[in-house]
Amino acid sequence: MAKKICIIVGHGKSESGGYDSGAVSKDKKYHEFKIAREIARYCAEELNAAGFECDLMNYEGNLYLTERVKKVNANDYDFIAEIHLNAGGGTGAEVFYYHGSPTGKKYAAAISKSIASKLNIRDRGAKIKLGKSGKDYFAIIRDTEPCAVLVETAFIDTATDLSKVSTAAGQCECGEAIAEAIANINGVKLKDSPAAAESIKLINSPVYASSTAKTARSKKTGTYYFYDGIEFNGRYRITNKAANCGKKPAGLYVTGYIEL
Repeated sequence: MAKKICIIVGHGKSESGGYDSGAVSKDKKYHEFKIAREIARYCAEELNAAGFECDLMNYEGNLYLTERVKKVNANDYDFIAEIHLNAGGGTGAEVFYYHGSPTGKKYAAAISKSIASKLNIRDRGAKIKLGKSGKDYFAIIRDTEPCAVLVETAFIDTATDLSKVSTAAGQCECGEAIAEAIANINGVKLKDSPAAAESIKLINSPVYASSTAKTARSKKTGTYYFYDGIEFNGRYRITNKAANCGKKPAGLYVTGYIEL
């Protein structure tokens, strides 16, 4: 069973240190990195809530590809998935895995099928991509030690696909689909979140994007509520309205994580 998982956001930082958007929509309005980071965040939230130890990597876009590979290999993850959006005028979800890995193929097929079903798009399935040397093309698959997949969630330059992931609701659904597939392979069901409408007053308090994020996403002041009262790595999920407590999908209602 994969107990320690890392969900990674693709792109964000270029080799020179600047901003790498990844693929963009035809009108240049939507960036692969910005959509993928939210899908990854929702996915990590669901996995943590289901009892996995799940890290969210590169949410801030501060790690170049080689840095992401190095950080993965410095930890003892059982499974990693890097989240992307596709481009090239196609449609549907597809997931790449390390060639010759039955476990990787199993994850890839399940994730692709889950995304396609949830978003009602084509299931392009589990795939491998090799370079001229015969080695795996993607470094996050080729050069990392754990079982790894690269998730192409949808085509950013195809209007019908983009419409499925351009909103917070769609990103949440996509992240939940990925988490559900990973959890199911490991014999775990995603949990319904119990309501916990206990209020907490924040005063310029740091709020994190995940239970393991190193830096705060923002600072909040005001009255908030414990979303479900479940502790994740010393942090708790909060929401801005009592009526939101325990509502699913969690990604649409959770404001972020705070340290108690």
